[in-house]
Amino acid sequence: MQRLHESLQLEIIAVIESLEQLKGSAEYELCGIVEQSPGVLDELAAERTKLLEQESADLRQQAEKLADEIKELSGEAASRII
Repeated sequence: MQRLHESLQLEIIAVIESLEQLKGSAEYELCGIVEQSPGVLDELAAERTKLLEQESADLRQQAEKLADEIKELSGEAASRII
């Protein structure tokens, strides 16, 4: 019975430590925010999508400029990556 008690105590300590680690994680914090304000995750996703679309457009523009420079320097059209 004593071994069972000690084993359970060790398991309880492990669970408590895991719970504390979880509560310190960014995922847990995000879950709490979403629980308090359910629409916030959609807002964050839309905001991130908008930023990624802008970054993609900027990179496309930069790629076009570089392709023009390659063409100008080599006299040949650059192969398309996209």
